[in-house]
Parts: sequence; structure tokens; C-alpha cells
Amino acid sequence: MNSKIPRTPLSTPLSGSARETEIRLKNIFSGPKKRPPALFLALVFAACLLCGNLVSCQAAETGEASPKRLSNSRQGDVSLDLTEHEPSSVTYKPGKDPLSEGEQQLLEALFRAAERGNGYQFQTPTAQLMNYIQKDGWVLGAVFVEDHLENTLILGIMDKESGEVPHAIFQRSCHAGVPNVATFRGDDGKFRLLYTFNGQENGQLDGQAGVVRFDGEFMSWEWPVEGDARYGHEPPGASPAAFSEYEAYWDSHLALLAPGGLDVYTVNPGFVWGGDEPMWRLDHNETFWYDSSSAEELPMPIYFQSLNWLNEYTGGPGGWRVLSLTLNEEKCDAGNQVDCYTLDAREELGDKTLTADLFFPYESEPPMRPRIYGSPSHGEIYETYQTLPRIIDSGEPGGKEKDDSWDWVDKFDEEWEKEQEAKQIDEYQSVGVAMEGKDFYYQGQLVNIFLDQRPDKSVWTLNQNPAGTVNVKILRDAGGAITGAAYLTAAEAAELAELFED
Repeated sequence: MNSKIPRTPLSTPLSGSARETEIRLKNIFSGPKKRPPALFLALVFAACLLCGNLVSCQAAETGEASPKRLSNSRQGDVSLDLTEHEPSSVTYKPGKDPLSEGEQQLLEALFRAAERGNGYQFQTPTAQLMNYIQKDGWVLGAVFVEDHLENTLILGIMDKESGEVPHAIFQRSCHAGVPNVATFRGDDGKFRLLYTFNGQENGQLDGQAGVVRFDGEFMSWEWPVEGDARYGHEPPGASPAAFSEYEAYWDSHLALLAPGGLDVYTVNPGFVWGGDEPMWRLDHNETFWYDSSSAEELPMPIYFQSLNWLNEYTGGPGGWRVLSLTLNEEKCDAGNQVDCYTLDAREELGDKTLTADLFFPYESEPPMRPRIYGSPSHGEIYETYQTLPRIIDSGEPGGKEKDDSWDWVDKFDEEWEKEQEAKQIDEYQSVGVAMEGKDFYYQGQLVNIFLDQRPDKSVWTLNQNPAGTVNVKILRDAGGAITGAAYLTAAEAAELAELFED
């Protein structure tokens, strides 16, 4: 992982901001794209017309046609001021716990915003609030709607005070669509919302995913594109090309939720419509937060070997996803040089789950050298059907449970800030700087002006105690890591003193 400097309660920011980090493990596997023949899609197109369920297709420059991802008439920017119609009768599902008044308000506001966005009326909808993030009086929410012909995922921002949804929402619909939503916090302290929304198109698994940063009134995508993929009201600095880039990416990719992030698939180069080859093949993994079962944390190549085994065993790459992958020490055999990892997985569009013990032989290496693992064999395999709601894995990574009230984010803020403060204090102590309350000490002397500055000159921590006798600064390398501490020059101290006077 790249080490970035987070903001903490000790900080006094004067300018600039931390560069945001995306942790990626790319291109484990790769392959060319493959599009279905135009004749086949023409037949499918005609069949859909007869059924009254229009599926749009997109012509390629080569004369072939590729399926339009999650294609329907409600894709893209959703305005909020079109023709009014009679509101749909909707059933609101509470989820695991009863909704608070504020959560119910958010659920209803986003559902109605989606309903009137295109003058579209749901048929027999059931709506559920999957997750939300709040900041500065604004709330970003994710709502899932199950309906007669297709399901819908809605992302939108509500003004907490007025209950209004003033900007365009993000809305996608597909047949048998199943969403997953997780929130996590980046190294810069800002919340992100990760979603996947996969369903079926032309009998094949199909879907979209994204990572959205929430800045209060605005949201913007950080993966797989940067900018506002709503193709509407854009936050400052957003790329106007984000919508088209986003759609183009999902014309040839599929993503499944994975420990710490996503597993990303591309079209199998051997795939042909009506053939025996599966449509998808594993391409790479994206890691966004810490998870002990993630590809980044496990020894190489345990995660990818296990995922490949899962895909081969189930016979449908992209149809199953990893829930966890943990070392089973009781079943490891040091004498025969075999490690055992227990894999838990589940169907992406169903309720079926699988547990298997995978045994990895390894070669003995000298101390401090990683083991070299071979291909796994499996032990007992357990398959079960669960009766859980279709919405799964919505919540905060790391086991954080959401309260029924609006203040759960505030509590998460406090916990995170305490963790960052303790981490910062330990780093300072390593170079001879101690803290007692709000006071800094360097080599036993009380510090007057204390400065810790990022390499890009934006302030990280600036503190003054007039009773102090020395002025000290933290030294960092180009990557931001602390390398030592030193006294401020007289000129530096005088310049900083003027800031406190102002």
C-alpha cells in the first residue's frame, strides 16, 4: 500500500490537500476483447421487440455489435423537472433493522427522484435503503428497487435540512439485478462508496461498478473513471468525458465485490455466442481498503489461485465471488509442506454459498524468503442455500455496524481521528518529539513553534505555545515519510510567528 498522510484533529491546514490514493493490483491476467456477431444480436433484438422488452445495441466500427451494458431507456443523466404523473405505490423494506426517521426520509426522497426523473412509473416496486454517508448537511444514499421486469440501483444526494434532492441522480436498471454496496474511508479521511450492480442480459452475466467520493453537496467517481459519471450536474473540476468513458469501460468489463475491493473480468477472447466458452475471464484485482483476505494481504499467488479454482469448479467465471479466504492452521501440514486455506464464496445472482478447504503445496525456502506455492487441491466442499435478503454486504468494511440514527458517521469520524492521532504521536516519538496534551517537547525542551509540513508545502500540523523555548520542524522525504526532526531557522520561525499574529 502507498503510505499517505491523513488529516487528524492535530492539523491546522493552511493550503492544499492530500493527494488521494487508489491501491490497485493490476493485470494479473489479460486478454483481447471479443464482441458477439451482429447477426446473433439482430435475432435477439427482434425477439425482445416481440416480448415488449427493448434491449438496445451498439454498433462497432468493425461492423460487429456489442451489448450495451445495462441498456434501457433510463440510463444516464436523470433530470428532476419532467412531466408529473401519479406516484407509484411502493413497499419500503426496512432491511436488517427498522429505519430511523431520517433514513426513511432519504429512502423516499431518492425513490421519488428516480420515479419522476424520466416520467417513468415503476410497476410493483419494493425499495430498500442499502447504505448512506453524510457530510456537512448532505447525505449520499444508495437505494435498491426490485420491480416486475427489472431491478434498479439509485445513487443520489439529499439536502438533510430540506429533504430535497437538488441534483441529478445516478440510476441503472437491469433484469435480475443484484447490488452490493460498501462504504470505506480513504487515507485522506474522506468517505467513499463502492457499488456493484450485476444482472443478466441476453442470458449472460452483465453489470457495472464504481467507487464514488463524497465531498458534501457533490459526488464524483474515482474508479473506473475520474469525474461525474451522471453526465449531469458536475462537481468542480469534474471531467465532462466521465460519462462516455464510464459507459465504454463497462462495454467490456464485469466487476464482482471482493475482500478489500473488486475482482475485474474482461470478455474471454475465446467466447462466441452459442459456443461452449464462458463469456468472462479474470483480468485483475482492485484493492481499496484493508482486508486480511484480500489479494494484497495474502501470500502470492494464494488469492488468484483460489479464485481460479472457484471459477473452474463452478464452471462460470464471474458467477461466483470470494467472501473470505483464511489460513486454516489446524489443517496445515508442515512436514509435507502443505498450507491449507479455507475459501468462503457465494453466487453473485443467487443465494447459493460454498465453503472449501484448499491445500497448497510449497517449496521450502531459506528464512526471510517467501514460500513458493503450487496449484491447490481441494478437500471437503460444502454448498448451502441461504435465505438472506438479496441485498448483501452493504455496510462499513472492517465490521463497523451502522446505528439507526443519523450520527453513525460522526461516531466513525471520532474513532478514525483517534486512530490517526495515536499513529501520528508514535511517528513523532520515533524522531525525538513527544506530546503531552497539546504541548510538544523536543529533547526535553518545551516547543514554542512546531511545524510538520508535507513535501508539497501544504501544512500538516502547526502549533504554538508561547511558553516554549525552541522552534522545531519535522523532516519528511519526497514520499512523505518522516526522516527526522530539526530546529527552525530564525527566518522560518519569524515567518510562522506572523501567521499566529494574523
